[in-house]
Amino acid sequence: MQLNGRLQIRSALLGAVLAAAACRPSAVQLKPLAPVQAAHYIGQTVTVEGTVLQVSVEQRSKNTFLRFDAGFRAVILPAAASQFPNPKQWEGFRVRVTGTVELFEGRPVIILERGSQLARVAH
Repeated sequence: MQLNGRLQIRSALLGAVLAAAACRPSAVQLKPLAPVQAAHYIGQTVTVEGTVLQVSVEQRSKNTFLRFDAGFRAVILPAAASQFPNPKQWEGFRVRVTGTVELFEGRPVIILERGSQLARVAH
């Protein structure tokens, strides 16, 4: 009877852990997120899919910003610029960006360091 009681407690605890995990964004991502969802995944590595609305280079920092809707941005730092020749080519195209979501000036961003983090979506 005592062993059966332990199994019931373990079963209840496992159920509670699984229920709590289901309420949080998952670390295992089955499909790309929309840009509007990125803010819910701060600190997690995800893939975001959306249309690049604008590409711009900040004159002071030389950071390149790929702007999506919902305030989401992908950022190419000057040190990684050689990995992304002609970033304007992405403007107007649907792409996927993969990386860790961070907050920059209150907006969700993924910093792009390798060319493999950015890919055009074939339709």
